[in-house]
Amino acid sequence: MVPPAEFARNLLKEAEDTHPWLHHPLFHMIWKGQLSRDQVRNIIRQQGAFFLDTLRHAAWKIISAGGVMPTWEDLQRQRSLIPLVVEEGGEDTVGGMQTGHSILFVRLCEALGWTRYEVFNTDYLPTTIIERNELFTLQRAGTIEALCGGNIATESINAIHVVRMAEALENHYGVPKSALDFYYVHAHVEEDHCGRAVRILTELCVTESAQKTGLLAMRRAITARRICVDGLMEAFITNGQ
Repeated sequence: MVPPAEFARNLLKEAEDTHPWLHHPLFHMIWKGQLSRDQVRNIIRQQGAFFLDTLRHAAWKIISAGGVMPTWEDLQRQRSLIPLVVEEGGEDTVGGMQTGHSILFVRLCEALGWTRYEVFNTDYLPTTIIERNELFTLQRAGTIEALCGGNIATESINAIHVVRMAEALENHYGVPKSALDFYYVHAHVEEDHCGRAVRILTELCVTESAQKTGLLAMRRAITARRICVDGLMEAFITNGQ
């Protein structure tokens, strides 16, 4: 076992070094403008299996915080996670300006030429479903699994990924900047999401068992993301050419 703060830093470093959203050839091809517009729009449409359901994904973090009966500490952790749910669902629901992230994803898909009906009736690849199911399983498993499988595994690196995606879609694939709020919003909020997770994990991951649970959860999430991206590569690049 290492000190909790060092454990959190180690997780963040491994996520940065291994996450497919930063290192997979598929995304490098998108960023360099090497794919066709149809390939990119099909890839992004598949991501709706997760991105259309991020409000429930975030809400499970609160549901998973605590046992059969909450402790005082559980109540504080639950309260600290409320802003994540509000951001996902839309700050416009509590008097703010920004709408929900899933709504922004729909607008992105519409800018790529998909109708709303098509977005919500996508035939998802088996590998896309595997990713979604594993990510939701981690959210339901407990607070450590939820934070390490979500905030640490992906949100910690997502600010880099989304800026590259937004720039590529505008520069190479003809998507106007006004339709890219889905990416730019995430570029601004992910650091806060990750920071909240680190603060909670340093309180929870104080035993060897807890640290093993957190590390495995992060690796499971990153593996699920990799399985999905491999499936996208095979369906739309390798076999789609």
